[in-house]
Amino acid sequence: MSAVATLGQALTGWKGYAAVALAAATLASCAAWTAQGWRKGVQIAELQRDLQQARADRNATVLDAIKIDINAIAGAAARAAADAGALPAQVGEMTKALKNAKPLLVGCRPDDVRVRSLTDAVRAARGAAAGQPPGRAMPANTGPTAKP
Repeated sequence: MSAVATLGQALTGWKGYAAVALAAATLASCAAWTAQGWRKGVQIAELQRDLQQARADRNATVLDAIKIDINAIAGAAARAAADAGALPAQVGEMTKALKNAKPLLVGCRPDDVRVRSLTDAVRAARGAAAGQPPGRAMPANTGPTAKP
């Protein structure tokens, strides 16, 4: 007897139906497994795309903030460069005023003019360091209560 005939006799009746059902279930489960893999692959790809889009949006926001900061720094540098020419003249005037002041006697305290000159020098140096334009912080008091 041939192997096919022997197999045919073994698969007659309920055994044949069971074998066919087993083969069909195996094929169906393989097809379902493959379809699930494809579906999950698509979901993973969509999640990765969404994550990359969120990162790109965040990077664009950070880049815009950096551009704004760079423009602010460039503007401050331009203002500082414009004001830099006036600083040596002001420092020269203050240095000249301090050199021309009468020397103090031992144990004497500086008068109001010297204190004001030193205060103005410190204020100008701090303003220059902070990037403020040169000049007085407050206008001179020229009202009726002004002291000469």
